[in-house]
Amino acid sequence: MAPSKTVSQSGHEDAESHDPDSPDSATEMVTRLAQKMVNSTKKRREARRNQMRAEFLKQSTRIVKNIDVAFEDPAKSQVVLAGLEELSNLLKRKGAIEAKIFAHTAILEKAYLDANQELSVSLKGRMQDIAQLESVPQA
Repeated sequence: MAPSKTVSQSGHEDAESHDPDSPDSATEMVTRLAQKMVNSTKKRREARRNQMRAEFLKQSTRIVKNIDVAFEDPAKSQVVLAGLEELSNLLKRKGAIEAKIFAHTAILEKAYLDANQELSVSLKGRMQDIAQLESVPQA
């Protein structure tokens, strides 16, 4: 089936590239789908990071407020100070763990993109092989 021709506004004929059976359009479709998946993943990850940042700021603000209130009453200050010191240490550990998670997420993202690229190249090669087999006349 020959691709249909269209006439552009400049008067030139252009072959339509929207033939769903062509290997190029299938490759483009796979590429668009992969890109859409990557973009969706990035959006979800960024939304989660923003949510974690907001939670961290909220907790930090609440802790500072609690510290201010606790030091207004000298009788409670020693007990509260010990609790806040422990909380501070836990928050530092939490920050270190989150930093490791983000680092590992970046590594996973790179591995995913590399695998995606390999799959894309493999599928494109396979589609070209199929197109060549279809174009060979049968005896």
